[in-house]
Amino acid sequence: MGNRFYKQILIYWLAVLPVGVSAADRTTFVLAQTSSEPRENNSLPANALLPNELLGELPDSSWHAYMDTWKAHAANPADPSIRRFLGLPLDGMIEMKSTGGRSAPSWLGWQRGSYQQLESPQFMIYSRASDAETRQVAEDLQQCYWVWTQMFFPFWNERHRVSVALANWTPGSSIASLLASNNARLAASRRMRIVLFRDRNEYVQFLLKQVPGVEQSTGFYSDENQTTFLFAGDRETTATRRHELTHQMFREATSSPRRTPGAREHWIPGDDSGFWLIEGIAGYFESLYLGERYATVGGWDSSRLQYSRYRTLVGGEFLPISELQPDGRTEAQRREDLATYYAHSIAHTHRLLDRGDVPDRCWIYNQLAEIYRLDAPFKNVALPSPTLTQMQSFLRVNDPQIIDNPPSPAMERLCLAGCEVTAKGLSVIKDSSQLDWLDLSKNRAIDSETLTRLLAKPFALRQLSLEATSVDNRIAVALKQATQLEEIDVSFTRVSDEFVEAILGCKNLTTLWLTKTEITDRAMDFIESMPNLDVLDVQQTHITDERLNEFRKKRPLVKLNPLELRFQ
Repeated sequence: MGNRFYKQILIYWLAVLPVGVSAADRTTFVLAQTSSEPRENNSLPANALLPNELLGELPDSSWHAYMDTWKAHAANPADPSIRRFLGLPLDGMIEMKSTGGRSAPSWLGWQRGSYQQLESPQFMIYSRASDAETRQVAEDLQQCYWVWTQMFFPFWNERHRVSVALANWTPGSSIASLLASNNARLAASRRMRIVLFRDRNEYVQFLLKQVPGVEQSTGFYSDENQTTFLFAGDRETTATRRHELTHQMFREATSSPRRTPGAREHWIPGDDSGFWLIEGIAGYFESLYLGERYATVGGWDSSRLQYSRYRTLVGGEFLPISELQPDGRTEAQRREDLATYYAHSIAHTHRLLDRGDVPDRCWIYNQLAEIYRLDAPFKNVALPSPTLTQMQSFLRVNDPQIIDNPPSPAMERLCLAGCEVTAKGLSVIKDSSQLDWLDLSKNRAIDSETLTRLLAKPFALRQLSLEATSVDNRIAVALKQATQLEEIDVSFTRVSDEFVEAILGCKNLTTLWLTKTEITDRAMDFIESMPNLDVLDVQQTHITDERLNEFRKKRPLVKLNPLELRFQ
């Protein structure tokens, strides 16, 4: 995210949550375990946010019973009756059957034996990736499926089997005893189809003629083929896999009307309106984190939510739900502000689901039901209409929230611009070698020591924004290994010529914001030698007009001092 269009000077941010007040901001679910998993430490996190608040709003107790079944599985992973009911093998975590390829759809055009065919309880995967990669994808898909069934149980097409099998369940009774007395087993009536290419090139070449712009994607769900297309060998594909699987689950694991082969007309959810929530819920599910025993969905650290935080808190952008709601797929994809549209679609989805507010959560479920032509599970709930101030309040993060809801250990993006965080809150964030974007702008409590600890492994870092923080030249130590850096913003900090000299190793640097720092004409000697520099702002520094004019002559293509300085 470039700062060029959003930078403002001396913006003062309002605190939202009183110091010391926090709550869970993500929903927790149980994962499938091996039968040999130890039984100690199997309790849910103390502040876990669960879908329990919604259970009492339904006419029967089947969702409650299903959630209780998974909790019972967490308490005793070896119980055979529970494993049988959930479709888990007695030995191992997921039942898989791998054979040489023989039954891929004809439109795929793969010759018999040129691919692997792997069956799991809910998926049929046709793969040209390695066996190890295929099995890893299969396990991830299966765990995602089980999390989805817990979260969206009212839409699941197997919920009726649960209702029948657990009809005699009452809160507090033993699920294991009940299941031991019958032979009920959940089994998919139809496996969902996945095509896994060996790499990005094979993926693009196959879909290029069918899907315009597919070269910009890392996964695609085809409603026409009822297939999700993925490729191996790219860490970016994990979030995409969950995004596209969400589309597939709402179409194929529910009773949503599906395409009839040979039909001339084909209805697609979101064609007429409500497309924002189709993408919002899929973007939301990208936040799924699989731990050892439990999974979480949502949270302040969600990768896609970082963009929303930046656009809202730094850019001041805001699209209310009432503006998002009317657009169908075609109208939405033609919008000139499509990136803003997606960011706010995901932000609204997070806000409605992550705060634990029952009416808001009920509204999301009812709206999904309307979009996918399913039965609405809850009574009518009014359309939420949060204001810009309320969205800003949701997106701002403070120390207690971070401490009570520590992020996943391998963050790729972190934007806390305009929040009220200190070294205390950041101390629970593990240094990540995968972090490629860090924005801590306008957090005065952040100093060089705090940043150096956070960037102990800055190997993937591409963008760093530290405007109006308390960092100084000492941060150069952390940046010596950040050789991939493309943009640095240290405006309104105490860095000087020493810092500029230290970042000469960042050969990929294209954008450098040094507004109102302590640099002098000496720094321009270093800046002049940066081969890929495209944007530079050095306003309100100690650089003389003569040196700036000299720089303009030597580097005429560099956009010099593009920032419109405004004071508040």
